[in-house]
Amino acid sequence: MPDLWFVAGLAMGVAVTGFTAIGSFARGSDSVRRTSWATEHSARKHAYLIARSPARVVPQPTADGALTKAS
Repeated sequence: MPDLWFVAGLAMGVAVTGFTAIGSFARGSDSVRRTSWATEHSARKHAYLIARSPARVVPQPTADGALTKAS
């Protein structure tokens, strides 16, 4: 019989912990700090990707109309 109470207590503890974790996750995802952090993170990621990308060569028209590579 003690095994039954142990299993019942363990199941109740897991359920309470799960509901607590879900509730705090829901509150945390809507927080103001997370929103500002996500905005800054996406800006930093964008700047990093731009810095890592190779420079684009854009053809420039010359005086006689032929296209050449920009220097």
